[in-house]
Amino acid sequence: MYHSGVNEKDSKRIGRATGCELRLEHDSVSRLHASVEVTEEGYLAVFDNDSSNGSFLHRNGRWVRVKRVVLGTQDRIRFGEEEVVLDRLVDLFDQRSRVRLREGYDVRGKPLVFESFTGEAARPRVVLENPRRNPLTGDIEEFKQD
Repeated sequence: MYHSGVNEKDSKRIGRATGCELRLEHDSVSRLHASVEVTEEGYLAVFDNDSSNGSFLHRNGRWVRVKRVVLGTQDRIRFGEEEVVLDRLVDLFDQRSRVRLREGYDVRGKPLVFESFTGEAARPRVVLENPRRNPLTGDIEEFKQD
């Protein structure tokens, strides 16, 4: 299982297996699908365990497959085809008060780090607060500076 170096007791397993702290019954969820951890800063992070059907983050109006993601207050998360309310992930930890979600996804703050699900090195990426949509395709376009 992929971990960030956080103490093993701060990691909770998500999947269909009986030993998982968060059991999901949907057929698209792997036996050991992902894990959720509290980072050193106290934020909630999800790590996909190379699952067959992936873990997905919903941000800026679309679902994106992720390997590792730090969750924000306005995010949605899905394991395979089963969406999980963020409160269910926070509730996995005994000391709920020490678990935090990043406030929204403001570009003025520190960027959230994504890791490609193909195993590439992590690259910082700022998720736009007010993205511009292409009127023809509906795709989100990031502002590029020269």
